[in-house]
Amino acid sequence: MTRCGPPRRDAERGAVTAELAVGLLVVGVVLVLAGWLAAAGAAQVRVQLAAGAAARALARGEDPAAVQQRVASAVGEGARSERADEAGLVRVRVVAPLEVPVLGARVEVAGEAVAPLEAPADPVPVPP
Repeated sequence: MTRCGPPRRDAERGAVTAELAVGLLVVGVVLVLAGWLAAAGAAQVRVQLAAGAAARALARGEDPAAVQQRVASAVGEGARSERADEAGLVRVRVVAPLEVPVLGARVEVAGEAVAPLEAPADPVPVPP
């Protein structure tokens, strides 16, 4: 069987295989980072929702230790929350660590919420 066209050089043999291998590696890294970005977005949503729930709970006068425990269970280990009271408002900031794959770095996602302090409810009168 004879080949049509210019003869192939031996130096070019396997060039397509090498290019495909490099291309697949790049695609793999891009897919891992895209998956991490999706996870980072989900973590941001969880942190923001936890900050809002914590601010409302603290504004109602709930125990800060119980609120912190709920924040940690909603967001994950390593999460911390900070409370600040200012002019009739409760401001809560929740921060959680997030690992970056491939790079081995660690970043933080944060959410903040504000709720007005609620006045303590009047006790329900008991009829005589």
